[in-house]
Amino acid sequence: MRRALTIMLACGALAACELPNPWQYKVPNLAAVSPPGDLAADRAACDKQYPQAAGSYAAHAECMNTAVEKDAIPFARYPELLRMGEQLRLKYSTAIDRGALSPAEGARKIREADELVAAAINDRDVGRETVAAHRVAALEAMLQ
Repeated sequence: MRRALTIMLACGALAACELPNPWQYKVPNLAAVSPPGDLAADRAACDKQYPQAAGSYAAHAECMNTAVEKDAIPFARYPELLRMGEQLRLKYSTAIDRGALSPAEGARKIREADELVAAAINDRDVGRETVAAHRVAALEAMLQ
């Protein structure tokens, strides 16, 4: 009887020490969480308010940067990379307005910066820190 009671107590103690199931608690789907604003709608509003014309490129870039700050930065894994993209967008847009760059060349440079930002984010996400660091260095060189 004593042995049965000891075994029963030991089993009860072990049952109380059960590890929680990792799938017991659902992780919220962060992609389903709506951002504070709609980036696509805000970009469209910037395009409508500041059409691509001489003298309006910098204002358009500032509008786009405001939209990114409001809609993308709060959810960004690497906000410093997005901010570098913002700085480059403003730099090249200002150069277009001054006449130092043609609109086509400015658009190409902005697209190149956006691609570097996206690639650096992807590289960091998959653990290629060295490659990401090279891309960030390229972005920093573009800022000079």
